[in-house]
Amino acid sequence: MKLRIPIFVQTFALLVSFIVAPGFWLDENLEPRDLYYFILSFLPFVYLIIATIRGLIRASQLQNSPNLRTYLIVASYTPGVMIAGGAQILFSLTTPIFCFWCTFIILFVYLHLQNQLISTDSLTMLNNRNRLHHFLLQQREEKDSFVIMVDVDHFKQINDTYGHAEGDRALVLVSQALKKACERLSYSMFLCRYGGDEFLLIAQTDVPDEVVKQIKNCLQEEISKQDDPRSYTIEASMGFAHWDGRPESFKESMVNADKKMYEDKRLA
Repeated sequence: MKLRIPIFVQTFALLVSFIVAPGFWLDENLEPRDLYYFILSFLPFVYLIIATIRGLIRASQLQNSPNLRTYLIVASYTPGVMIAGGAQILFSLTTPIFCFWCTFIILFVYLHLQNQLISTDSLTMLNNRNRLHHFLLQQREEKDSFVIMVDVDHFKQINDTYGHAEGDRALVLVSQALKKACERLSYSMFLCRYGGDEFLLIAQTDVPDEVVKQIKNCLQEEISKQDDPRSYTIEASMGFAHWDGRPESFKESMVNADKKMYEDKRLA
């Protein structure tokens, strides 16, 4: 909402100035002066520059995030528009280079967002099982990794006692903790909501215990940040198993990680 304040102020100021002092913006032929066009285009241009800068900053901070491509697209929009506009001015005023570029980037962003909707869990905004399937089919170097299964403890009891809305809040809190853990760790990570109250991570690391420890620390941090204290405890059981990186062996690794997760749940 704060980002909308400057454009609201500019619109209101322009409307008032046309009523109070129309001669400031209009010449004797009732044509807008050059200053009017400058003021009208200055603020949108600032918004575009800020979006580019913020997109580049976010992209540099989230090297392993699924949102990396989105931030890069946002960051490239303004430079692309400027290059296309300059090319049209320099090479051909009659060829709609600028319009072609704008149409292309809008279509590209639309398709990218559609792909995100298909591959993103609507509640937690994590990858879903469809995205996991595509991740396993990607051509990549086979490296030793660990499959880590995470399950929210006593989730059915939370749903039955406090309602499904509170259960959703618990899932969102756990997902935020998992995302924070992935951002803190330097490993190549894949994170998704596998289904219900289960989450799945794939980490290229030799020390899976460190990932589990970081998840637990982040979960406690997210719980402590909540303003309203809950009358129930949010905890998670975890289990991990080695995966050699081959798609055909993934299911076996996931089953082994799932078994260890339920062993951890029984000991909790």
